[in-house]
Amino acid sequence: MCNQGIEAEFKGTLIETNDFTWDLGLNLTHYKNKISYLPDERKTMVVDGVPGYSSGNYYYGEGEALYTYRIKKYAGVAEDGQALYYKNVKDENGKVIGRETTTKYDDADYYLCGTALPDLYGGFNTSLAYKGFDLSVDFTYQIGGQVYDGDYAGMMSSPTASSKGTNFHADLLNAWTPENKNSNIPRFQFGDNYTTASSDRFLTSASYLSLQNINFGYTLPSRVTRTLNISITL
Repeated sequence: MCNQGIEAEFKGTLIETNDFTWDLGLNLTHYKNKISYLPDERKTMVVDGVPGYSSGNYYYGEGEALYTYRIKKYAGVAEDGQALYYKNVKDENGKVIGRETTTKYDDADYYLCGTALPDLYGGFNTSLAYKGFDLSVDFTYQIGGQVYDGDYAGMMSSPTASSKGTNFHADLLNAWTPENKNSNIPRFQFGDNYTTASSDRFLTSASYLSLQNINFGYTLPSRVTRTLNISITL
C-alpha cells in the first residue's frame, strides 16, 4: 500500500482593533492511495483490465485506490421502460472491444467506478469578539469521493407483495411511462426486481459541509465582577 498526501493548517487574525477582533482558521488534508502489490493468489478476477479481487462493492487491484467501487453500470431506460445496463463486447479471443446495453441484469458486466476516498477534507472555524461579546462557529467539510445511496435506491424500488408501509421517493413521479418516454428513471412496475438493482446509478457525491458548533457568549467587565465579588479564572 502506498499513501501520499499533504496536511496543512492556517490560522490568522483578519481584523484587530481595540474593540473588535476577527480570527479565522482552516485545516485541510489531501492524499492519494494506491495498492502497490497483490500476491497472485489474490488476483481472482480481472475488471477493466485490472487483476485483483472484490469484497462487497469494493475492488482491490494493483495500481487502484483503496475502496474503488466494482459495480455494474446503469445505461438508462429501454424503449419499453426497463432499466438498461452495460455489458462488454468481446472478440473471438475474449478481448474486450466495446460495450453494448442489456435489460438482463445478470448479463451485465462489472466496471471500476471511482472510489469512496475524498479528494480533500478538513475543517474551518471563525471567531469574532466585540466589546465583551464573542461568537465562534466551526465547520467540517469533504470534497470528492463517492458513496452508495442505498436509502434512495430503496425508495425508488418497484412495489412488491411485501411493500406495504414502504416509503417511495417523489422522483418516481417522473418515472418512464408511454407518455414520458424521455425519462432516465425506469418504469414503475409491480414486481420488477431489476429496476433498482445495484449499479452506479446510486453512486452519489460524498462531498458535504457540516456545521459542528456555534458558541455565543458575553464576558462581564471587570468593574462589574469586582462589584459582585465574582472572580473569573481562565
